[in-house]
Amino acid sequence: MVKVVDGIKTNIIAVKDLTTQQVAAWKKFRDTNAALYSPYFHFAYTQLLDRLCNNVHVLMVERNENPVAFLPFQAKINSVGKIGFARPVGTPMTDYHGLICAPDTQFDLYAVFKQAGLGAFHFSLLIDSGDMFAGTVQSNSPCTVMDISQGADSWRAARNGSYRRHLKSNRRRVRKAEALGPRRFEFNTTDTSVFEHLMAWKRAKFAESGKYDVLGVNWTSALLKTLWAQGRDAELRADMHCMYFGDQLAAIDLGLSDGVTFHSWMVAYNDELYNLAPGIQLLEALIDEAANLGYSRIDLGEGIDGYKRHYASEDISVGSGFIAVSGHAAALSKLYGGFENFGESKLEKLKLGKLGRLPGKVRRRYSQISACDATLSGRSKALMQAVKGG
Repeated sequence: MVKVVDGIKTNIIAVKDLTTQQVAAWKKFRDTNAALYSPYFHFAYTQLLDRLCNNVHVLMVERNENPVAFLPFQAKINSVGKIGFARPVGTPMTDYHGLICAPDTQFDLYAVFKQAGLGAFHFSLLIDSGDMFAGTVQSNSPCTVMDISQGADSWRAARNGSYRRHLKSNRRRVRKAEALGPRRFEFNTTDTSVFEHLMAWKRAKFAESGKYDVLGVNWTSALLKTLWAQGRDAELRADMHCMYFGDQLAAIDLGLSDGVTFHSWMVAYNDELYNLAPGIQLLEALIDEAANLGYSRIDLGEGIDGYKRHYASEDISVGSGFIAVSGHAAALSKLYGGFENFGESKLEKLKLGKLGRLPGKVRRRYSQISACDATLSGRSKALMQAVKGG
C-alpha cells in the first residue's frame, strides 16, 4: 500500500520485502540516533518477531524516494488495506518502541498514519526522539538506565549517599549468603536447566500475583529461547547470567543485548532466598563484570521505584498514549481515553480509590492479553482473570 501526502510517501510492507538498502537505512538511523540505543530497535528483533507472529508489518515513510522513518507494528489489515487498531511490534514483550529515524526527522505523523490507513495506534513504552508524538502522550514514566562506559568504579563513585547505604546493606547480605556456600556466578550461561528455572520461576510469580501470564503462549517463550540460543556471536541475542550460593541456584537475569547495551528483560530468583536479595547481588556482580562482557550500558527498563531508585543515572523516559486517526478504532480509542481520564480523576475525587482506576487497568490488561493470545476463548478467559485481579 503506497500513499503520498505533502511530498511524503507512506508504504506498509512486509518485513521480508524490505530491500538491502532499506535495511541499511534502518541500521544507519539507529547508529546515528542516540535515542535508539536500545537493542529493541535492532532490525533483527523485528525480523525475528515476523517469523514468530503472522501480523507484523513495517510502516515506511519516504521523502524523495529515500526512507526517512520506519515503524514496525502489529495489526490486521483488511481486504481494502485498512487497519483498525495497531500496536508496537512485540507487545507486550517489547520494553521500548517508537519511530526509527534520524534525530532531526520531522513530518506530520497524524497525516502519515491517516494516509497509511491506520485507524488508531496505541503505545505504552514510547521513545519519542523527535517529539512527533507530542499531544498524544497521556503519561510519562522515567526509566532506570546506567551508563557504565567509564567503568564500575567510576559509576559507583558518582552515586549518592542513598546508593552507598544500599551498597552497605548488600554487603551484609553477601556475608550472610556466603554462609550457605561460596557465591558462584555464571555469566553467559548456556545451561538449559537454568533457562527452564527462569521460565518456571517467572510463571509461578504470574500465578501468585494474579497477573496475566505473558509466557503462557508459544510465541513469547519462543522469542526468549530463540534469542538466547543464538549465542554470543550474534549481533542481537539474549544473554543469560546467573548466581549460585554453593550449589543452590539463587538468581537469574536474561537480557536483550546488541553487545553494547544489556537490557535486563526477565529476572527471577529463588523465593526461599528472598531475604538475601539475590537479584540485587546478581545485578551488582553484573555491574562489576560489565567491562569484560562488553557492556557500556545496563538498562533496567521503565520505572525507578523500589530498588531501581538506587540505579537510575540517565535521564530517559517513556510515554504512554494513543493516536486516534479514523474509523471505529479511533472512536473507541477516544471513548477509552475519555473514560479512563474520567475514572482516574473524577471517580478518585469521589473517593472511589482503586475502583476509579479500574477502567484503565482493565483496558491495559486486555490490550496485553489480545497482543499475546489471538483466540477468542483465550482472550475471554484471560480478561475475566484481569477483571478479578483488577
